[in-house]
Amino acid sequence: MLDEQIPQSQNQIVTENFNEIELDEIEIEEALRLARERKHYRLKEIAYRESLTRKPVYPAYTADELEGFYKNKFEIDEENREVVLNILQYFTSDPRFNGNLEKGLFLMGGVGVGKTTLMRFFCRNQKRSFKIESCREAESKFAQDGDEYLHKLSHNIPIAINSDPFGHTEIGFCFDDLGTEANGKHFGKEKNVMAEILLNRYDNDLPYASTHVTTNLTANEIKEQYGSRVTDRIREMFNIIQFPVNAKSRRKK
Repeated sequence: MLDEQIPQSQNQIVTENFNEIELDEIEIEEALRLARERKHYRLKEIAYRESLTRKPVYPAYTADELEGFYKNKFEIDEENREVVLNILQYFTSDPRFNGNLEKGLFLMGGVGVGKTTLMRFFCRNQKRSFKIESCREAESKFAQDGDEYLHKLSHNIPIAINSDPFGHTEIGFCFDDLGTEANGKHFGKEKNVMAEILLNRYDNDLPYASTHVTTNLTANEIKEQYGSRVTDRIREMFNIIQFPVNAKSRRKK
């Protein structure tokens, strides 16, 4: 047989223990160090391979936890508690939220009640992060950049991977102080800037929850300034949340 002709030393691997060889303390320590070094890099390679397939874990908070964070900066009392807690539940996708979690927020209330402050608190959130854009600045930017600017705000903003603490790859908008802007003019072309933006975002089939609005206007003033088509879209796209009449400012000094 062929394998009978192969010497044993070539047909199988023989491991010798070399037990007859004595090592001094320095040689033993060096052998252990080399073994630890090899294992160190082997474990690092295993950890790296696992990291390539491991899904990232992003922070997640409950509405009750966020209430604790919020109270450290802003005042919550019987006058505004219901509104604030409802918004906390919205941004944590809490089923207790009194509204539709798939829609955005449309915050209505007087000057100084804390609408903008509240939305700034939630710019980065586990539901969907967003950028706050002043409606008054939107008017001036349209005057400068024209339809290019309207196009930008009519879509969500792609962001780099890992640039958002909650793992989002795009962010939406919160349009702040709706009604403080006038009609914008760009080289003689006049447009109702915010009406165009809201209608465009609706027509582009963006997730409703990627658009939010704050305003000091009443429902009648909104209809008068933007027309019935926009007010119909507002009812469809947003959870309309009204702050108490004559509510005071909530920011702690």
